[in-house]
Amino acid sequence: MADFKAWVIQLKTEQPELSDFITKLEGFISDTGFNAAKFEKAVETRLNKIETDVTKSFKKEADA
Repeated sequence: MADFKAWVIQLKTEQPELSDFITKLEGFISDTGFNAAKFEKAVETRLNKIETDVTKSFKKEADA
């Protein structure tokens, strides 16, 4: 896993435009590998929040 972490650090250096994304993704990577279940839950939670925000915005526009 050390090789993977070194690769991530190198990638962030070589492609700084990906740095923010990679930094967020690193929270799902441990010494045992990629925690897909935790990642999927985080994506689901964020998508639900976006959906709720969009629904609220439509309701506000309909009430106006």
